[in-house]
Amino acid sequence: MRKEGTAFDLPIALGVLVGAGAIDADFVARCTFVGELGLDGTLRPVRGALSIARMVAASSDRPRTLVLPNANVREASLVAGLTLAAPNTLVELVSWLARRSLPTPAAAASTAGEVDTTDFADVAGQEGAKRALTVAAAGGHGVLLIGPPGSGKTMLARRMSSILPALTAAESLEVTAVHSVAGMLDPTLGAVTRRPFRAPHHSVSMAGLVGGGSTPRPGEVSLAHHGVLFLDELLEFPRSVLESLRQPMEDGTVTIARASASLRFPARFALVAAMNPCPCGHAGDPSQPCICSSADIVRYRSRLSGPLADRIDIHVVVPAVALARLSAQESAEGSASIRSRVERARVAQRERYRDENACNARAAGRWLETHGRMSPDARRMLSTAGERLRLSARAYHRVLRVAHTIADLEGAAHVGEAEVSEALGYRPRGADTGHATTNPTVAGA
Repeated sequence: MRKEGTAFDLPIALGVLVGAGAIDADFVARCTFVGELGLDGTLRPVRGALSIARMVAASSDRPRTLVLPNANVREASLVAGLTLAAPNTLVELVSWLARRSLPTPAAAASTAGEVDTTDFADVAGQEGAKRALTVAAAGGHGVLLIGPPGSGKTMLARRMSSILPALTAAESLEVTAVHSVAGMLDPTLGAVTRRPFRAPHHSVSMAGLVGGGSTPRPGEVSLAHHGVLFLDELLEFPRSVLESLRQPMEDGTVTIARASASLRFPARFALVAAMNPCPCGHAGDPSQPCICSSADIVRYRSRLSGPLADRIDIHVVVPAVALARLSAQESAEGSASIRSRVERARVAQRERYRDENACNARAAGRWLETHGRMSPDARRMLSTAGERLRLSARAYHRVLRVAHTIADLEGAAHVGEAEVSEALGYRPRGADTGHATTNPTVAGA
């Protein structure tokens, strides 16, 4: 069997020693070994130690000891009930095995995680965009910010993670496992405690975005699992790369098929994208004329396909902020206050769906129609608007989900006309495909 990865170094070395009769095979069979060996015999850390620890704990029919490098102890210790051993060198491990005794490593001291210093209070104006991002955070929806350069789209997007609820214990374990497999886990921090924020450059390849390679590894969509994936300058990404987002946005997973195996990585992320309305960026801007021709604008907007735009729940214009507004000494609502409202909305959704990790963006549209709490007037309004706007079935259900999120934010017992009206305002104005960019002045501003 072909060996792939340095994690097999230690097991192979022990196999040689067992075959030579240097150590007892029966005692070795009670343990699982993983680790890279340096030329001097030291044990070096490996990728995916947390996933290996979870697999050992779940698949063992009897208690087993996982032997791994010291640098991987912090993440492996996140799995409860698993006995660990962490020698520093191969010589030390062989001496332990000869004595048929594997000492348990000392508990690693906890290290403070990274502190999020971004805050919505830093953003002047843009109340419409802040409202849209609050709705997106409360329901797990994707959002597209459309506006001229310098309007604050990137600044707003980078503060999205500051209003998301804290990771649950189960979510933290999943995120930590993904980062461990990708080799991006900080060994001094152990578990990932903050929701990820990933912002790949528009030159990223398809394998870099959704994962891949000869030995498949997680891409940016998986590294953003339970967090935010921010795509700045959305239309500068190659169209083929953008189209690869359609499956993970629908399924919450990425499946990578190779001749030898098929791997599936989690990819349940909140998409935040930003784009200009035209190549020069000033279409619809009253303060600066647009210099693009109609053909240039149509060609530019066509880079975002209708099916992909249809999968983004919220589209909102981010207009340029007047300089007088920037210099005004007015206070804005901070992230902590917004996050408290988002958390209350998430609690209502968990109770509705009876699932710790549930949110409206993942709810089945038919379930909401059958078991939802829409008033008759709101239902008639949504049906009429759907026919007039020629909404696809997917877009119709996405409006329904967003309306439920707005009601959760307001603490309303039922989804009324006001909630449906606001949710409809976040849909793009376009043809029956739901194309996002046929009109740069989409509602929601």
